[in-house]
Amino acid sequence: MRRIVFMSAAAAAVMAAACSDSSSAPKQPSKTEWSGAVIEVAGSNPNAHGELRGIVVDSTSGVDLSKATPIPGATVVLNLKVTIAPSAPGDTAYTTVTKVGEVVTDANGRFLVMSIPEGDYYLRATPPANESFYSNATWAFVSSGASQGDAVIYLPRKVGGPPIDSIQPVDSA
Repeated sequence: MRRIVFMSAAAAAVMAAACSDSSSAPKQPSKTEWSGAVIEVAGSNPNAHGELRGIVVDSTSGVDLSKATPIPGATVVLNLKVTIAPSAPGDTAYTTVTKVGEVVTDANGRFLVMSIPEGDYYLRATPPANESFYSNATWAFVSSGASQGDAVIYLPRKVGGPPIDSIQPVDSA
């Protein structure tokens, strides 16, 4: 009798685990959802859970992203800022920058940075080679190693670029 009770309890535990609601676990975005515009910083680091979803848009679009003009084909470079402490009295600290990854935005101007460990980072966006009427832009952020966030990088227009209404707005879907 005890064996039957034990087996029933074990079966019930297995069924409960199999049928549990896993929707509370954070859903990792699929790399294919981002058309390959993905930088994976430290995929093998089990403590790197940071994520940044970004878009590069025309600076004249304003703050309403539903009316923003995306910039597909922009190059986004992720850099890690490292400050080295002074090694001896009288020395000064210095900062170095290490390139972590690079990606070209997808057709909707989007990019994704995954598996970001703790650190002080900045993104540098440059326009596509065939669009010389934009300037570069920089966007900085600090990662806790577990935080998720969104980045909107506005590329400033140079004087003499094409009219704003000649470029299609981003699809908000």
